[in-house]
Amino acid sequence: MSRLAHLFSAAMALAFALSGANAQDAALQNVTSLYGTWSSGSQNVTTGLDFFNPITQEFKLPATAGISYSFTEDGFFEEAKYQYTSNAVTNRCFKASLIWQHGNYTLHPNGSLTLFPFPADGYIQVLDPCAAQTSAIYHYSEFELIPAWYNFQDNHPGFMAPGVSAYALQLHAFDMSKMPMLYLRNRPPNMLPTKPLFQQLLNDAGA
Repeated sequence: MSRLAHLFSAAMALAFALSGANAQDAALQNVTSLYGTWSSGSQNVTTGLDFFNPITQEFKLPATAGISYSFTEDGFFEEAKYQYTSNAVTNRCFKASLIWQHGNYTLHPNGSLTLFPFPADGYIQVLDPCAAQTSAIYHYSEFELIPAWYNFQDNHPGFMAPGVSAYALQLHAFDMSKMPMLYLRNRPPNMLPTKPLFQQLLNDAGA
């Protein structure tokens, strides 16, 4: 069995164990579909060309950190993340990463989601102003398991004017910890083309 197949099997077993009992309850809470672009916090991080340009292979640095997921109705996803770690001793020596990937997703009968990125398309940029190399960009491809999720109408979202409501989406990480709350930003979703943009090339070692 290949490493990817083994990982997928293990992930699905974990998904059923963690979320199977609550899948139907979560589904009953949902007030809308996954369709659209969802962003955390102030919604400065979003999928699409405003975050990553695959032609120039360049990221646009958002004003604040956050995460964003987009989903189509026919099984495609896109993901954008900007995360950083501050340095209590030297403020300018923070570390940050920007991640972008897209691919296919599957919604399983137990309510879990599996995200399979297109291997050749994803990128991660690492920023470290105090390192010898302050910025580096690499290919990135990481399978994701979302064992449970639900959405609801938030009547008091902190980033909007009083009296304005918004759809909220709570995703759970593979260990069932909660990801940052996401809010519907765009419908239809703001996404780059939902097809592989680059061809995956194997190195001489076949890796």
